[in-house]
Amino acid sequence: MPQFEQISVFSSLIFWSFVSFLLLFFVLKRYAFPPILDALEERRKKIQSDLGDAEKLKTEAQKMKEELERELDAAHDKANTIVQMANSEAKKMQDRALEETQNKIRQMQSQAERDIEASRNKLMSEIRNYTATLTVASAERFLRKTLDPEAKKKLAEESIQEVIREMGRTMKN
Repeated sequence: MPQFEQISVFSSLIFWSFVSFLLLFFVLKRYAFPPILDALEERRKKIQSDLGDAEKLKTEAQKMKEELERELDAAHDKANTIVQMANSEAKKMQDRALEETQNKIRQMQSQAERDIEASRNKLMSEIRNYTATLTVASAERFLRKTLDPEAKKKLAEESIQEVIREMGRTMKN
């Protein structure tokens, strides 16, 4: 094989290539690799630190979110309580106003009943007096004489009773 025959010619070239490689490797290992490895190590540590910080921030954000949700729920509960209290207070005020109105209506009705009763009594008294006077006057004319006070009173009472009976029959019909 002809390729292997040339090894003797290039053996010195192979030797010096190997020496150059070792020398280059030594220089690189001594001066270039340490700063590169240090930079890579620093970068790795920074990335780990950033990942840890990101995890902490994520945890804190989750805690803050949960806390805000709790506060929001509490605010909703408080708002619902306030609305319920307002509704309750409005209902109480409405009931109170209704009760006051009903009391006023009862008072007005009672007053109207008293006024009606007083008017009725006054009217009945006037009717009695007028009927008594009319009866006595007609009886005096009929009899053409003046009656004594006792007879006037008896005649007036009988006439009033008759008028009342007649009014009672008229009202029933």
